[in-house]
Amino acid sequence: MTVASLLARLGVRSKPGSADANNLNRKMLALAWPSLVENILHTLLGFVDLIFVGQLGPAAIAGVGLGIQWMFTLQVLFMGLAVGNTALVARAIGAGDAREAERIAKQSLLLAATLSIGIALIGFFFSNEIIRLMGADPTVTEIGSGFLQIVATFSISLGVMFIGGGTLRGAGDTRTPMLITAFINAINIALAYLLIFGNFGFPRLGTNGSAIATTIARTIGASLILYVLFKRGKFLRLNWRGGWGFHRDAIKRILNIGGPAAAEQIVMQLGFIGFSAIVLLLGTNDLAAQQIAFNIAGFSILPAFAFGVAALTLVGQNLGAKQPEHAHESAWHALKSGTLWMCVMGVGFFVWRGWLVSLYTRDPEVQRLGEMLMIFLAFAQPAQAVSIVLGNALRGAGDTRATLVITFIGIWLIRDAVGFLMGIVFGLGLFGVWIGWIADFALRALLVYWRFHAGKWKTLRV
Repeated sequence: MTVASLLARLGVRSKPGSADANNLNRKMLALAWPSLVENILHTLLGFVDLIFVGQLGPAAIAGVGLGIQWMFTLQVLFMGLAVGNTALVARAIGAGDAREAERIAKQSLLLAATLSIGIALIGFFFSNEIIRLMGADPTVTEIGSGFLQIVATFSISLGVMFIGGGTLRGAGDTRTPMLITAFINAINIALAYLLIFGNFGFPRLGTNGSAIATTIARTIGASLILYVLFKRGKFLRLNWRGGWGFHRDAIKRILNIGGPAAAEQIVMQLGFIGFSAIVLLLGTNDLAAQQIAFNIAGFSILPAFAFGVAALTLVGQNLGAKQPEHAHESAWHALKSGTLWMCVMGVGFFVWRGWLVSLYTRDPEVQRLGEMLMIFLAFAQPAQAVSIVLGNALRGAGDTRATLVITFIGIWLIRDAVGFLMGIVFGLGLFGVWIGWIADFALRALLVYWRFHAGKWKTLRV
């Protein structure tokens, strides 16, 4: 089955025609649009930061890009916890059990605080060794390790934002995380402008200024999320008293879902790092072009992530309310909308690829390579929509072991292996490496669709 025929089939199966369908669409959009805006703001933050860093040269782009990738690898434990937390909070809210939702949220925050200590120690003491493992030259290693050391040391703020934001989304509140993200983005951009370049009398810290700005903004964001959770929560309000001891049954349930989700993220991030290591064999310009493409790609997947959040929340809540068919329809409606918007983004990336890449660099070779990668991004949009939206629906149901296996197959057996074979062994360069990238998303889309269509996720006990 091709991706095109898959999407055609979706159009038949998710055709609205009733009051229930219209109500479902309203609920889905109410969850999706704040998530879309929040993701746009998150991506805009990275977009602006990399534009600032890009003024310092290709080595700065490559070094910060590697630092960010390794930070993603270290924070996957937070991501896994957030998946388990959100899915279980959504089920508890769907079942009308606010006390259980509060208990899950508190246990997740405790786990995040514990894990942040390990991430901080690894980042503070071993950042240089971690970046050096990539085989980067001394200049790129120094830049990347400095960035990684700062953001990893203060990872507790990131953990609170992941768990706190996930708790709010599981309860059905996607608007508050959006507003907090908007506020801290403004702070981050302002601080990055001041600290990277030393404007208005501030010290010129270069790429480390970007890391410090990000850390300060995240700390403010984490504080605001905690304030909302414990003082102003509309859908779910936590109590400071009680529930802070480690509860083995709750932790087991969180890890039962979050463990495979964390493992999936580890597989994914190590795969990304392996992919960058393959590109690094081609040279710094190739890696800089790829970092630019990945940064722009963050915009292309925003609709899929937004509707994926809606699918995760609605699937979890409907399964908690013992309504699996409503959960099924929620995911189909989310996929249809997410795919439409991503296709629109793909057209824009294809048409304006030259202008978009030129925002980051004036280096002619980096510009040429970046424009080529934009074409890959444009054509991958439908497959990315299927893999992201339906993947999140499966996670909302707690079927994280299946998504782990699918991600491993796609990234390691297809993206990295095929990319190395085509780009390095067969000598096709960056073009050949990215054949593996687009093949990965095509295969994952088909496997995720098959797993969702089989329907086993409807009867999972979590």
